[in-house]
Amino acid sequence: MSINLKKFTRSVLLAGLVFGAATAVAETFSPAVDNVEPCPVNAAYPGKMSLDGSVMLGDVPTDMVIDAEFGAGAQAITQCLKERKKAKLVVRVDDTFRRDAFGAARFNAATYLSDIDKMINQYENTHAMKIGTDVDIRVVFSGTGAILATKAHPVFAGAAMRFNAANAAAIAAGTVQAMPVSPVNPYLSKIQQGMDAGIIFYLCQEASRSLGITMNNKVEGINFVPAAHAATADFIQDGYAIILP
Repeated sequence: MSINLKKFTRSVLLAGLVFGAATAVAETFSPAVDNVEPCPVNAAYPGKMSLDGSVMLGDVPTDMVIDAEFGAGAQAITQCLKERKKAKLVVRVDDTFRRDAFGAARFNAATYLSDIDKMINQYENTHAMKIGTDVDIRVVFSGTGAILATKAHPVFAGAAMRFNAANAAAIAAGTVQAMPVSPVNPYLSKIQQGMDAGIIFYLCQEASRSLGITMNNKVEGINFVPAAHAATADFIQDGYAIILP
């Protein structure tokens, strides 16, 4: 069997370059899982049961709670946050409601706001990071997400009617709770919860023009930005990591 020496040499050189590059990458980056910093630091979800229903997580020592919830060995493969001081992130909320696995709007679950308590818990309990001190969180409402920054908007009444109609049978059976048909923002307490924790909120004026939002119906304490895209870029250039819920 004859060998094309030129092709063979080129292949060997290429393989060497690929191996060298892979080795350099492996040496440059830290391991994917590194548990130098523990979590949770404080007790998380004290009223929550483990997934198999065998134990109350609040009764388990904090350094064993992940194994108790997800199974033996889960803690060893959990990478906790490494940066716990001076973290900065900006959350873009571009839709009013969350979507299910098939892309349909969930009219009883606001984008980001429905999970704001989880973000607070993750930073303050799981990683012992104080919002406003150890982590700076900014939230920018844009697109239809701007509706969440209002005290009241017709969209909320429309969403409740559509939810109740889609779940009429379950509501009649008592397995699903009907939503009150009202233009009042049902997530105002969630915004206040975020503000109380130290999260700072902004509202896009471009979206506000389209949706009829003014100082009269904007939630007090939420700031304005002229345009969400430009503001988000400005935050990123200032060192904020972007989160898209």
